[in-house]
Amino acid sequence: MNPLDQLRAARPDHLDTPADEHTRAAELSYATSQARPTRTPAQTRKSGVLRPGWALGLAGVAAATAVAVTITAIGGTAPAPSSPAVAGDDQPVTRLSAKQVLLVAAESSLKARQGSGAYWYVESTSGNAQQVGTKVRYTVNSLGRGQTWIARSPKRESWWVSQNLGTKPAPDSEAAWKQDGSPTRWTVTVTKSADTKARLTVEAKGGEPFSNPINMGDKVADLAGENVSVAELQALPATPADLKAYLLKRYKGHGTESNAPQDADSWLFQVTAGLLSDMPVKPAVRAAAYQVLAGLDGVRSLGEVTDALDRKGQGVARAETWPTGEFERQLIVDPRTGILLTDRFVAVAPTGTYGWAKPGTVVNWNAIVKAEWTDRKPVKP
Repeated sequence: MNPLDQLRAARPDHLDTPADEHTRAAELSYATSQARPTRTPAQTRKSGVLRPGWALGLAGVAAATAVAVTITAIGGTAPAPSSPAVAGDDQPVTRLSAKQVLLVAAESSLKARQGSGAYWYVESTSGNAQQVGTKVRYTVNSLGRGQTWIARSPKRESWWVSQNLGTKPAPDSEAAWKQDGSPTRWTVTVTKSADTKARLTVEAKGGEPFSNPINMGDKVADLAGENVSVAELQALPATPADLKAYLLKRYKGHGTESNAPQDADSWLFQVTAGLLSDMPVKPAVRAAAYQVLAGLDGVRSLGEVTDALDRKGQGVARAETWPTGEFERQLIVDPRTGILLTDRFVAVAPTGTYGWAKPGTVVNWNAIVKAEWTDRKPVKP
């Protein structure tokens, strides 16, 4: 069954009652009325290759658009699930289910052009929230920018460039920051294991960009915990059943970042989100990935939400258990384009590093600014 047929089957019964074309147009406009994002490729822990990333805690994610952005300090709390736009003055308000959002994104992905170019270029911004303060406690956000050039040919080098954009008080913490003396340097405590903690210093001042080659032979990215080449990514199965089977062959009962136990659906949600966020795959594979997500249990709709770059999209989420407590992983999608804008983690019942966070606090995010094939060569600092 293709995504459009699945979408029709997933429609709530009340939407199949007679309605005029204006109502149907309003429903479709709501379903497809948002924006776009990226995540840097990563190599497995086994390979020993550098894993790009700026978050101090949980990993981030998202996937593609060319938009001008201004980096601001974002954090705070995730908005409560919002109601979608009304279909008409006298029509009931309708929210798409998570499955419907994902199937619309799958259908849009199928219409995208494959693209050409020597490099798959991904640009992203990320943030990580921390609690600091001496006189009073408040939240600051450590921000970063990442750029990745994945060479289509194994004869070319693939590069990753990262830059620390500095640490800033969260918007709702500025008064507390001033009360604390307006410091520009903070010490934060990070839980490394059940009995090990580390103290890190973060500063308001950003740093110079630095870079590294990321390829090992023809291997340029991490998919499901294994290093893969561009050729392997381009050859991924393009049906949801086959793609799911391909990924599950690599499932070992734990996450790709640690040996902490992780159930298969949570693992699939994590791995598939990573594929959508920054992998150079064919449009049909992106569509299949959205269909895999649509078939998972426990995925809920958030309605319209705004990401760290102030872009609106449709949010879907799934609860996850980490060594640092209970979180919800939220994906913000532009259903019109099939673009994954942002991958973020929201506190539910956190412990350890994020034990300070109130439920609903966005503790970590990765937002895609651009993801495209290009002939522009890597810009190396």
